[in-house]
Amino acid sequence: MATRLRLRSPGRAPGATDPVAQALQALFGAAEVAPTLISERLLERVPVHRLQESVDALRERHGELRQVRRQKDLHLLVFAAGAELVWARLDGDGRLASFVTGPGALTARSAARTTVPVPRSEAPTLDLAPKPRPAPKAVPAPAPVSARLVPAPTPAAAPVGPPVATSTAAAAAPVVPSGPKPAAVARLQRVVLAYAAATAAELTFPWLTDSATGWLLILAQTPAFAWYVLRTAPTWALPPWFRSLPVAPAVVAALAFGHVLGAGLGWGLPGLPETGLCVGVTGLAVWTWQRSRPVPGAPTAHPLQLRSPLRGGTFVCTEAGGPAVNRYADASLSPGGDRTARYAVDLVQLGEGPQWRGRRALGLAPATNERYAVFGHPVVSPVDGVILAAVDGLPDHPPLAASANHPDGNHVRIGTDRGVVVLSGLREDSVQVRRGQHVAVGTPLGSVGNSAAGPEPALRLRAESSVGLGLPFRLTETRGDLHRGKRISIGD
Repeated sequence: MATRLRLRSPGRAPGATDPVAQALQALFGAAEVAPTLISERLLERVPVHRLQESVDALRERHGELRQVRRQKDLHLLVFAAGAELVWARLDGDGRLASFVTGPGALTARSAARTTVPVPRSEAPTLDLAPKPRPAPKAVPAPAPVSARLVPAPTPAAAPVGPPVATSTAAAAAPVVPSGPKPAAVARLQRVVLAYAAATAAELTFPWLTDSATGWLLILAQTPAFAWYVLRTAPTWALPPWFRSLPVAPAVVAALAFGHVLGAGLGWGLPGLPETGLCVGVTGLAVWTWQRSRPVPGAPTAHPLQLRSPLRGGTFVCTEAGGPAVNRYADASLSPGGDRTARYAVDLVQLGEGPQWRGRRALGLAPATNERYAVFGHPVVSPVDGVILAAVDGLPDHPPLAASANHPDGNHVRIGTDRGVVVLSGLREDSVQVRRGQHVAVGTPLGSVGNSAAGPEPALRLRAESSVGLGLPFRLTETRGDLHRGKRISIGD
């Protein structure tokens, strides 16, 4: 039975005029979590015993709660031997509807700022989650288990070593996606048409030149054009014949030499169009090559050697390499960017059989996850280590309808002697490990889903240091650095 809680300070508490601070003081200052402090929707998603484990973990690490201070739209829990940031929201009855502690509070605050608020007259709480799901059975463990808490993303600077609770999240649920965005599909189609139009232009240039020297310049730039298209175009989304299309201009340019001889074109100075085309295309290819290389790390930061977490098929890197071909690397270089994801990689699977025709999905941008070959593919541990966090319970959103509330989605963090390996975007209810568990290479972790902030089902793999910096890594099944468009065939 719930009991009435009293604040520790007999006088006026620092957050006496702040209802959120009062609720946090009552929650973290009491020996037991009182259900009367928590909204019904939050209790349906996160059981009381799970909240109790998280509160006890903070007290074991920092001691007893002293006070709660407000810091703009966040609060600071001041303990006897430490402090924790917390982001919290109350429902219409003054009960906690959601809260996130630790560095994840900053992420939750940013996500809340980008969410359109719901007027109280229309909704009694600030919880924009879908209908609650039945809570799973608790797994007994000496340390709090992070699975099924529906948390905000695990903080980037997770310590390496024994598992320590670094953040607590409750019902920071993602916004319900509204389905695939036609604009995103049209944008992908425009990209494909742009590459096709550039190829068509390359096929006509050799026949329009008025000098043999101009023809030679056009022929010289065709390898650079083919390399640029193959490196930057979404070849994994298209039939296999698209990979041979950029090579066609080189073949056509060579055949056009007969036209040059037949027309009796001289070897004088080339025209401005031919010179501009050669310099422009070659310069673009060189710039892309430099910017597609992984960002240099510290001189002593040797790449981690990882086994592929996906086995039994042909896989391709859709995001990998430098900022020109990797959105994670590009974002990490901007002010305030996530530096832990600087070397992150997205892996998808190419389907087998006549139905798939070597593509990663049935269609250019299908609207259901089941039409992507990688969706549901098993994921295994790429290293030996200890599970630092295992988050499950977040829904798989439809393709092209990602929510930024949970960038990592369902994910697993594995601590090693050199850093932390993170596997994100796992399928809902597929995570098979728990926090504190020791895993070896090949241990099943879950399956690929679409719960992360990405456009389609994919496995996001990254490595990071204990101070929140990305670590370069390589896969033992392939040579050299990973880059966009690289294909890897791996047996079972």
